[in-house]
Amino acid sequence: MKLIKLLTTVLLCFSILSVFSQKRFSLGIQAGPNYSNLRFENESVIEHDYEFGYFLGLSANYRLKKRLSIRTELNYDRKVASVSFPGVVIGNDVFPAGKIEDVYEFITLPVLLKYEFSDKNPFFINGGVFLGYFLRARESTNGRELSEDLSYFFANYDFGFSIGVGKTFSINDSNNLTVELRNHLGVVNIEADSEYTKTNSFSLILGWNFTL
Repeated sequence: MKLIKLLTTVLLCFSILSVFSQKRFSLGIQAGPNYSNLRFENESVIEHDYEFGYFLGLSANYRLKKRLSIRTELNYDRKVASVSFPGVVIGNDVFPAGKIEDVYEFITLPVLLKYEFSDKNPFFINGGVFLGYFLRARESTNGRELSEDLSYFFANYDFGFSIGVGKTFSINDSNNLTVELRNHLGVVNIEADSEYTKTNSFSLILGWNFTL
């Protein structure tokens, strides 16, 4: 609840800035797939595979200079990692091969600096940090849930660094579309009973932005 209040305050501050800053402030909506995994230091832990999830959210962008701006977002982020297991035969029983998927849900707040390389339909790069508030975790196999909410095994927050590259496509003076490829690299341990369990995800971000 404290995090939700913080995020609401951040977006409200950007909205107040827009009143005093003509053509410097824009809002947007965005969504897309992500490709995520977990990183482990403990060699006894079975390596997980990357899996596709998705995210969706809102963005706010404030232009500091002609090509430099600060950007913040509020996203629902569904990250997935998996472990595959082989089929086995025990007596007369056959257990088919499959995989267990670990699903992790976050509310994430990236805060980024964005630089555009030209004035019209520019390529851009951005980088900064993100804070993730952990919502819940669960496991499933072959489309069937194996467990209830596993949130008590995990820390409340994730934190890390973000970097992305993309391109803007102008529609008119007030609207544009963006396409971006971004990496979120977690640097804190998210699992309560582990010394080293960290997130990593790549996102393809499709956004629509409009200037206020």
